[in-house]
Amino acid sequence: MNRPILIVEDSDEDFEATTWALHKAGLTRPIDRCTCAQDALQRFMPRKGAIDPNSMPLPCLVLLDLNLPGMDGRQFLERLRAQENPPAVPIVVLSTSINPLDVEASYRLGAAGYLNKPLKLESLVESMRTLSAYWFGLVLLPENRA
Repeated sequence: MNRPILIVEDSDEDFEATTWALHKAGLTRPIDRCTCAQDALQRFMPRKGAIDPNSMPLPCLVLLDLNLPGMDGRQFLERLRAQENPPAVPIVVLSTSINPLDVEASYRLGAAGYLNKPLKLESLVESMRTLSAYWFGLVLLPENRA
């Protein structure tokens, strides 16, 4: 199964730019979006009684913005990792913040990586090309079941 990448991003412009950069970088996986952390968290809740457990497969990778309305990215990481059996899905923070406290907190809360969102589209494409090569060409990802 070609599991999707989940982008958790409230900004339409940032989501469109990231999606465009991923496609420009050659990524062919499906891309899903949640505009708030609460909706994203629901994607990882047990799906007991689901009619079709494959109707919304677990993502293979999450790109998480930190500054989200309501529950922010740090709280999302904290709540996800506090689950009894958290999913084995790598989460990469993609943020405009370069604050060392944000970077440290993200890793402490279980982020698998932290990328600074470049302002120039060419730089974003290069970042997404490198991200894609690493996560889908170099490392082995777990095969999560819904």
